[in-house]
Amino acid sequence: LLAVTVSLLFLSFTFSSCRKNLPENRIVGSWKLVDVERKRLFNSETITTGYESGTFTFFANGMASFTDAAGTLNGNWNMRKSRDGYYDGNGNWQTDERTVFIINVQDFPNNRVINLYFDRIDFRWSGDKLFAFIDGASYRYRYDFRRQ
Repeated sequence: LLAVTVSLLFLSFTFSSCRKNLPENRIVGSWKLVDVERKRLFNSETITTGYESGTFTFFANGMASFTDAAGTLNGNWNMRKSRDGYYDGNGNWQTDERTVFIINVQDFPNNRVINLYFDRIDFRWSGDKLFAFIDGASYRYRYDFRRQ
């Protein structure tokens, strides 16, 4: 009986720990876009998107907002596993599984819309830093988000 109880406790701890580390659970909270880098084969450059002055907030129910000095945009976010192919930043075709991250927020009365589709993501620093990538055949954009 003791062995069964210990096994059940271990399994419940294991599953609850895994759920906490799922990307869709790690994204919940407020994030600031600190840097966007466009990389090509032989060069890279920092670009400005206009979103650096605001804060993205992602809620557990899939809702999202972006707030800056001009106001608040509301909408949703989504993460899902994808197994279709894509081009990496070096123009090579890849077929590995990746997590796709989509942000759609808008303020239609003020004609403001943000629609971002990231081909893959990578959490760093125990989840306080997020790299989100848009990959093309001859370039790669790397968005650097930091938890607030």
